[in-house]
Amino acid sequence: MKPLLRNLPWSQVFCIALLSAFAFGQAPDAHDSLAACNAGLHACEAVRTVPPGLPAPGRAEQKSPGAAELSDRLVVCTNGWETCEFSLLAQAELNSSEHQRNVSDCRNGSQACDRSKLTAQEAIALAVADHKRNVSDCTDGFTSCDHSRLTPSEAHGVVVAEHERNFSDCKDGLGPCDGVKLSASEANQVASARRQQNVSDCRDGADSCDSSKLTAAEATGVKSAQQQRNLSNCSDGWGDCDHSKLTRPEARGVATAEHQRNLSECKDGLETCDYSALTAAEAGALQKAEHQRNYAACLKGSGYCDLSRLTPAEAGAIPPARSDSPQ
Repeated sequence: MKPLLRNLPWSQVFCIALLSAFAFGQAPDAHDSLAACNAGLHACEAVRTVPPGLPAPGRAEQKSPGAAELSDRLVVCTNGWETCEFSLLAQAELNSSEHQRNVSDCRNGSQACDRSKLTAQEAIALAVADHKRNVSDCTDGFTSCDHSRLTPSEAHGVVVAEHERNFSDCKDGLGPCDGVKLSASEANQVASARRQQNVSDCRDGADSCDSSKLTAAEATGVKSAQQQRNLSNCSDGWGDCDHSKLTRPEARGVATAEHQRNLSECKDGLETCDYSALTAAEAGALQKAEHQRNYAACLKGSGYCDLSRLTPAEAGAIPPARSDSPQ
């Protein structure tokens, strides 16, 4: 049984210890106090984590037991032997919880970390993790990078990464660029990338466009793109539309699109509808459709109904209960 218990995770060992404690009459508040201690809460009362009549943790042996010794003590208490000492089990679990919290603080770089309390293996693992994090910070260009801790090979890799990052920033224009560090070939690529970006900005109408840097062919292409974008904005009814830049055929097409859009908004009852812009036929059709909608609403008793707009024949077809009710 000992080998089996020695392989149990600490959380399971602690659960078994608590079950044993309740079996021997441990008070519920001792369980709550131990949970508070494990969580590092201010409500922790170490002396209440042991059953009444048993030695308080302060009088237990000072040396923290190992996993094997703790499993042996758990066997003793689980079997109900007289040599069981609940206080040692509770204190061991409390110490283990505090130790793991310290290990976590050290790994996370917390100021609460106490490296002197780490085991030799934990200290080595922490040193390895710190070194990897520093290499990553240097590679990514973070200010937390400490170049003095890099090996020659790592330092070379960081220099390469820094050069590539500077080259990328220069091409994209999204970060700090040091043109002095670029090779002749890279400088040419950056110049070409920036020229193409300027053409794109001019095509899109961006404020960053510098039309003075466009070639004659590029300027022609940009003008055509701007004309097409203006036509699209006018036809769709969104974005900046400059009617003065439309050709006569384009202006006629835009006028037709605007009229159809207004008619659709009127049919849907939108507040953007301009009834004055409708033709007589459209206004008549719209009025007829509204009349039919109103009549149907009055018949069904559902929706907005205006009885005053019904013809005498239509009003007579409305059930009395509905015609008498306020609308």
